[in-house]
Amino acid sequence: MSSDIEQALYIFSVTDHLYETFGLFTIIICTIGNLCNCFVFLRIPPLNKHPNALFLVGASIGSLLFINTGLWTIIIRILTGIDYMNKSLFWCKVNGWLTYSGGCFSFMCNCFAGLCQFLILSPNTQWQRLITYTSAKLIILSTAIVYLLIFSPIPIYFTHNQTPSATYVCRSSSRIIDLYASYWIMIGYYFIPAILTFILFALIWYHFQQFLRRRHNIEGVVTRMMLIQMSTVLISGIPAGIFVCYILVTQSVVKTPLRASYEFLVLVILTLFTFLTNGSAFWIYLFCSKTFRKHLKEYIFKVKPTNRQVQPIPLIAIHISPSLQ
Repeated sequence: MSSDIEQALYIFSVTDHLYETFGLFTIIICTIGNLCNCFVFLRIPPLNKHPNALFLVGASIGSLLFINTGLWTIIIRILTGIDYMNKSLFWCKVNGWLTYSGGCFSFMCNCFAGLCQFLILSPNTQWQRLITYTSAKLIILSTAIVYLLIFSPIPIYFTHNQTPSATYVCRSSSRIIDLYASYWIMIGYYFIPAILTFILFALIWYHFQQFLRRRHNIEGVVTRMMLIQMSTVLISGIPAGIFVCYILVTQSVVKTPLRASYEFLVLVILTLFTFLTNGSAFWIYLFCSKTFRKHLKEYIFKVKPTNRQVQPIPLIAIHISPSLQ
């Protein structure tokens, strides 16, 4: 029994090491990628031609919030031993709220971007005009408000509870709220985006084949990039969603420390993988699309030639001072 406990402790230490290495790597790579994504789809004209660029920017902003609030607190706790969830009541209330809302908002914006791309590829011109820049902004704002409201019980019910050792622990004051948050993150972050992404992937792929027969332009480039990104979301999201569902269903089952440690290790690996795929859109576009790299390079290294030229001084314009005559 003692050997099982030692092995369980070792596995828990492995999960901490994963957060320290892969988690920190994910934060750096995804933060840079999300910031670049915002810049690209706001500033580079060929890539911000359609309203779906706003959804991609919204997805990047949500991903920035999700990854940085979700991972930094854990990594700082592992590296320094300071748990800001237990130190700060404000962070205790806000951390989970922003993390869950940002993650769900990010994936839904990706789904809306896929829907917009599906409409763009449609041969029906009326469908192509359904989503405008104004309607895209309203959809993004409404989605953000909806998820902030859905997870609003977290800042209301999460608080500091004093322990016998006179320290404080951040936890929910209601068991129902724990279940509510767990099921909503499973539904809003894993299953709804996965189902919508799968359906949109199939529809976009079908219309994409028809679209390529009609013409080749920037819409085809963006569609290829989005199909690849949607594939990575499905590859990471479906296994993680199934395992999270298993954890919730079996949480009332009595488990040995060794089994619990193995399940926690698998959960951490799948969770970190979803963090990475959530914020890696820019790198996917960069490595998989030659046209994307071309537009980015042209914008960065764009040099505006000056029209100023050295003109000869006309002789009639030369004035000789009387003192020199």
